[in-house]
Amino acid sequence: MSDANPYSAPGAALEIGHDDTYSPSIISFQGRIGRMRYLAYSIGVSLVMMIAMMVVMPMLGASMAMVGGGGPEGMSMIGLVFIGIFYIATIVFSVMFAKRRLNDLNRSGWWFLLFLVPVVNLLMAIYLIFFPGTQGSNNFGPEPAANSVGVLILGWSLPVLFVLGIVAAIAIPQFAGMPQ
Repeated sequence: MSDANPYSAPGAALEIGHDDTYSPSIISFQGRIGRMRYLAYSIGVSLVMMIAMMVVMPMLGASMAMVGGGGPEGMSMIGLVFIGIFYIATIVFSVMFAKRRLNDLNRSGWWFLLFLVPVVNLLMAIYLIFFPGTQGSNNFGPEPAANSVGVLILGWSLPVLFVLGIVAAIAIPQFAGMPQ
């Protein structure tokens, strides 16, 4: 007979998965991103879109002025098409980043639809920016890797500019009345 106890626990490891990390890409609907990446990616894409608009619109106006018979109505129609394209791209990136941030909070991307409800959208923005993500792996994949220096700089730029703007809004009127 065998000396092994038939009622003992099995000797296999009971780990479900590994707590690996992955390096998220900017353009993807899969995976998770943390608070700082959410801010940095949102700010970065907004800056790129604004710069693209600042480049495309003057070139479009100059090209319409050079073409004979190109009146303001032609410019406005083509300009509206380009603005529409940039607007749709901004919406797609916003949905992509919010979905991945919600995945980091172990929530479905469908929660993004709450942004369409007035007042709730403000609460959702606060939730995405201030609440920490799930530690380790969750239902939507492994934890994202640590933030790079570029992500940290870009992510902190908006809050710092916000605070500096408030300080400037308070300080400039105070110094405006001072004698020189």
